[in-house]
Amino acid sequence: MSQSDNILIRAVNENDADFLNYLMNCPSVLQALNEIPTEIHDWADAIKAWLCDNDEEDFIIMNGDTPIGWLGINGLLNEDGTVYLKMAALTPDSQGCGFGTAAILELMCSLKQRGIRKMILHTDRDNIIAQACYRKCGFRIADCLTETMSNEKVVPRYIMEAYL
Repeated sequence: MSQSDNILIRAVNENDADFLNYLMNCPSVLQALNEIPTEIHDWADAIKAWLCDNDEEDFIIMNGDTPIGWLGINGLLNEDGTVYLKMAALTPDSQGCGFGTAAILELMCSLKQRGIRKMILHTDRDNIIAQACYRKCGFRIADCLTETMSNEKVVPRYIMEAYL
């Protein structure tokens, strides 16, 4: 049995604001995702909005009983069966253990059962670790672009896609 055998994803709920605030304010996560620091009320407000939005779903990645990450998707109302992985983040001590791959594959399996046919994501061109995870999940580079991120940094990125 591998470490990733204990990985599950569950829907985000209002009690997850503290964890998301912790995760998304970890210095290495902020840097890797080109994000800006947030406060607990930002996450409480975001979760309330997500729970009312039929176009997106958010999940906490669990290692047993311990939350270790967040996955978010949107585009669920797209008629062409394509969704977007808007977020994939793990706590620093959970990275590189296969947890992200296990969680994304679980999500993809669930989405396929619901009739979703394709998933698209954007990732920084220099984020080799994330790209390796995505490739293990069946993603391939489809295009390149440049985006201005939350921290105002202009970043060269890849668009990656996977058929479910």
